[in-house]
Amino acid sequence: MREQFSLGAPGDVLGVGAYEDSVVLLKRYGSGVPRTDLWDAPETDVVLMHSQAPTSATPLDENTQPFRLRQWLFAHAGEVEKAERVRERILKLLPDFLLRAIRGTTVSEAIFALYLAQLRDLGRMEDPQLPAPLAAQLMLKAARTVEQLSAEVGGTSRSTLALAATNGRILVAARLGAEPIHYKLLEGDAVCERCELTGDGKDSEPLVRDHRRRRSVVIATRPKNSGWVEVEDGQALAIDRKLSIQVLRD
Repeated sequence: MREQFSLGAPGDVLGVGAYEDSVVLLKRYGSGVPRTDLWDAPETDVVLMHSQAPTSATPLDENTQPFRLRQWLFAHAGEVEKAERVRERILKLLPDFLLRAIRGTTVSEAIFALYLAQLRDLGRMEDPQLPAPLAAQLMLKAARTVEQLSAEVGGTSRSTLALAATNGRILVAARLGAEPIHYKLLEGDAVCERCELTGDGKDSEPLVRDHRRRRSVVIATRPKNSGWVEVEDGQALAIDRKLSIQVLRD
């Protein structure tokens, strides 16, 4: 997997979210912390990773993405103009329980809470049967709201919003602005460093057969090779448990 996309510069702060038996797992790596176990995620349907440049004003536990609330994980790549003022405006739109859940100081976490508020308004925030297309449309709606708030507080250029979220059952993303989002369907491969498969095994071997049958969908802002499909500005991406992919526009 590591040859498919970049995880930023070696000195970046990195966060990894995954699921094990429906329990959300979060691990964060500070600048310079060895990442030897980075690819040893548990047996999970979804992994969400995010890297960012470290700053002295960024507490690792509070402001490092992905953010988590209950079963949801969320990440944002890009910039929001007038970010602090936009964050203040978003906070005024949130119900009390989401305000209490915010631990950090970033506009990205506030966008996450805004997205969850929209799900809650429909009574779907904790719905295990939440349709991926609906979740994706609401994410694009949240991005549009952020764009509008930025303009209202004096922003003169477009924010860049590449958003992704998962509840462990579906994966959704939305793009507004120049920050790219790409996706790619990966078919099974009998080469696996983690399982010590070199590619010369036989299909009669259970582990080889299992690896060849696996399929996955990867979303990335910084792909490293060819074969990726770009999500256009103003589009959202919805991926369900069967790995059905839908591209939507509001």
